[in-house]
Amino acid sequence: MNTLMEMIDDLIHEADVAALPEWNGIPLGRPTFTYRHPDELDAGWDRWIALHGHFNSINASHMWHRSYTNKHRQLGDHTIDQFDIDLRCAAGAHQEHRATLGLGTICSCVGNCLTQLICSTCSWHHIGTENECVEAWHDHAFPGWRSLPVLPAKLRGQMGTTKLTPQLEDWFDTNYPANMRVPGAPIITERGPYGTRHVPGYSPFGGYDLSAPQEGNPE
Repeated sequence: MNTLMEMIDDLIHEADVAALPEWNGIPLGRPTFTYRHPDELDAGWDRWIALHGHFNSINASHMWHRSYTNKHRQLGDHTIDQFDIDLRCAAGAHQEHRATLGLGTICSCVGNCLTQLICSTCSWHHIGTENECVEAWHDHAFPGWRSLPVLPAKLRGQMGTTKLTPQLEDWFDTNYPANMRVPGAPIITERGPYGTRHVPGYSPFGGYDLSAPQEGNPE
């Protein structure tokens, strides 16, 4: 039974929802896969939260939301915004269907967890895993990055400093072309079989430190 305070909270929420302006933005409560400006995705997420609250919002909404690990950035002549989406069933949904319908496992998942990177400067986007999106974005913003020499792990120092030390500066001046030594440019670092995430902001130039496997280790 609801307490008096819970009933008051519900009435306040209903009043807040009734006062919201008419919605003409992106569809709510389902994923969109066509290009949308980051402002549109932010507005859609905010509208969902205003209607339904924060609790279980990521899973229940099946909508794009800002990544917690990568904020809006300007890298070179391009922008980058990262959004994530969870397309899986709610926890326990399968068991609930089995118990109430007696039909065995029923899966209503529309997918898995996905990432989207957006360059709003160019109305460009890519959807996939995080690493796939990062690589596609660099194809878009820094073509030719795939042919860059790999920085040896012993020079990188286990993802330590992001500063351009004299030793690193000498190595990059020798091995990287001038157009890959500009603000926002990435580097490629030798890595082991683990810890292979492409890390934003860890390039000495302010861009990504992109993962490359160590020689002899599996991809």
